[in-house]
This record gives sequence, C-alpha cells and structure tokens, in this order.
Amino acid sequence: MILDIFATKTGMTQAWTKAGKRLAVTRCKILDMPIIGKQDIEVLDKNSQIRETLTCSILEVGFGKKKLKNMSKPLRTKMEKSGFSFGVKNIRGVRASNDKMKPSVDEEFKIGDSININQVLEVGDVVKVQGISKGRGFAGGIKRHGFHGGPKTHGQSDRARAVGSIGSGTTPGRVWLGKKMPGHYGVEAKSVLNLVILHIDKENNEVWISGPIPGSMMSDIRISKVGKKKKIEIDYKASNIEIKTVVPGKEEVITEEVIA
Repeated sequence: MILDIFATKTGMTQAWTKAGKRLAVTRCKILDMPIIGKQDIEVLDKNSQIRETLTCSILEVGFGKKKLKNMSKPLRTKMEKSGFSFGVKNIRGVRASNDKMKPSVDEEFKIGDSININQVLEVGDVVKVQGISKGRGFAGGIKRHGFHGGPKTHGQSDRARAVGSIGSGTTPGRVWLGKKMPGHYGVEAKSVLNLVILHIDKENNEVWISGPIPGSMMSDIRISKVGKKKKIEIDYKASNIEIKTVVPGKEEVITEEVIA
C-alpha cells in the first residue's frame, strides 16, 4: 500500500451535499506514475519503546513524460533497463508499506508497471495536498506579511505602506535574521491539510478534492493520505456528476444520488 500520488491541478468547480451545502472543489488529473526502481531502507519504529527498526520499501516513480533522448545518460539507462521507451520529467520516492491484509510490496508493485489511482485513493479519504504557491514577484510588507501599515493622518506623507522600524539601535546593532520585510512573494512549497476526496472519475483519471489547493493551473501537486476517512453525502445529480455502471448486456449512465 502506498500513500502518495502525483497529479496536475486542472481547475475548480463546485459540488452540492444532500443538505444543500455548496462545496468548493478542485479538479486534479492523476499523472501516469511508472515504477522505475525500488529501495529498502531501515526506519525507526515510533511506536516501539526500545527503538526497533522497520524495513520500509521506497518506490522510485516518475511523472511527466518527455523524450527519452532528452534525459541525462544515467537516468536514460535506468529507464531503458526498467523497460520504458519514454522518459519522465521528474523522479520522486514514494514510501510503500507492507500491509498484512494486502499482497506484499514485491507482488503488488513491480518495476516496469505503472501505479493507478485505484491502488492509492478512495472516495472519503482525508488527504494532505502539497504544491508550489503562485509567484507574485517582489511585494511589500502589507501584501507579503499582512502588515496594517502606518498612520494615514497627522502629517505623514509617504509612510502609509512602509514597514516601519526594523530593529533597535546600538543593541543588537543589526537586523535579526528572518525579519519580515519586503521581498519575493510566492513560489514556495505549501501544504493544505484535512481535505477530502469527494469523487473519483476512473475513466478520465481525475479526482475531485474539497477546497482550494496551492499552485497555479496545470501545476503538479502531491496528494498524500493521512489514514483517516470522512463521510460526505454528495448530491451527484445536483452536482452534474455522471456515474457510469455496466449492467449485463448494456452500459447505462446513472446520475442519481450516491453517498460518497
């Protein structure tokens, strides 16, 4: 069982619950994740009082296709040995845990295969989403840190949006490291916790996540399960979500209410 999957943020929409509550929804396209390699590492068991170690499997996965000839030679050779005829833009490590109720990591995930959405996410999973925030260029203290600004009356002329004092005099005689001042704003790794998987479109390889997530449109994000479930009753008909099911002899489209 793995806990992470990579996706591309494609846009935002809305969904409705059976109670009539409107939810902001972010639509994400799950990326192809070919398994390039495996590594076994020793990690400390946090639940053990005698500092025992556990063997953890790390899967090397790639996402974002590119031409194989445009990759560096070591990575190109690694992709060819794994049986792939295409390259990837990024390679990341994904932790895989051995679950007693499921097949072992060696049987479930093999080099040369690709990870699909069914192996990671389910409707109702609580997730953490990581992404790179939008870049906003060089910004002042009010926009970057939320400062309230200086007084607007009593003789001031050009200090309404100034930072103000940045330190004392002789002591300490310098500006402390990390002082909030104007500077480049955005393009930082941000995480949003306790979001919920509302809908999974297996045909289009797409997931709907409750709430906004960091990053601009078409940027890559990392979705991580936190091991919790949350039941949200989605009105699929009001949300214009079509659920396809295969019945004997024909394929029927059902748009009735489904508990997610």
